[in-house]
Amino acid sequence: MGDLIYRLLLFLNDSREETLNYTIALTMIRNIREIPNMTINKLADMCYTSPAAISRFCRKLGYSSLSEFKKALSISINTNFDNSFSKLKGFKSKRSREEILNIMHDEICRELTLTKNSLDLKLIDRVIDLIYRSDHICIFGTLFSQLMCQQLQTNFARVGKLINIATDIQAQEKLASSLTPNSLAILISPTGRFIAYHERVWNNLLSTDCKIVTITENRDNAYKDGSDYIIYLAPSEYNNEYSPENQHSLMLLVEYLFIRYADLYNHY
Repeated sequence: MGDLIYRLLLFLNDSREETLNYTIALTMIRNIREIPNMTINKLADMCYTSPAAISRFCRKLGYSSLSEFKKALSISINTNFDNSFSKLKGFKSKRSREEILNIMHDEICRELTLTKNSLDLKLIDRVIDLIYRSDHICIFGTLFSQLMCQQLQTNFARVGKLINIATDIQAQEKLASSLTPNSLAILISPTGRFIAYHERVWNNLLSTDCKIVTITENRDNAYKDGSDYIIYLAPSEYNNEYSPENQHSLMLLVEYLFIRYADLYNHY
């Protein structure tokens, strides 16, 4: 459900309070768990607008209709396939602040150690060489992965290497379509669920015949056939009490990619 909320929050962050899109996004977030059972007329009444306006808003989010949005939301709620705080066991326990910090520290250190020991550094060097030789690079991801996309973009801009990103999912679909066989696409999907939620982006990438590098921890994924390279993070056991899985391993990899690039090509 996190990705759906992320799209709604983009509208809240980028829109003025008096706009219709802002009102619809705010109403959806406040009633997020009731929407799967809500009619379009009921939602329209709550937003003081028409059913047609609700349908247009859903298309802006990347869904063909409210029904498609409700279906995706219902799946997210029922499966709880959301690497978020709702899955972390620690919130059910009452511990001192010192205990919480110690557990978080140990979980993060364990994750970083597993990542360090599992990364294929020779493969990463080949990916870095591909980045160096590519003139048109785009990177894709959502939620925390998109923050890492922005971090990569910022880091590489410091050495004159432009990486293109798009925040809105529809803009990502358009960006994916703009690539050519000479382009490089980097897709960050730690859980491997990007395709499930954003199949059009993936299909657009495949149709361009561009080079594709995927970063994920999911060994059983749909990226194998379409990716030229897959950088695997350490597999998650999903037993952390406080620290969300994947995040710190992904941060380590993102920083290593840039530092190794700068070291290889004398950018200091």
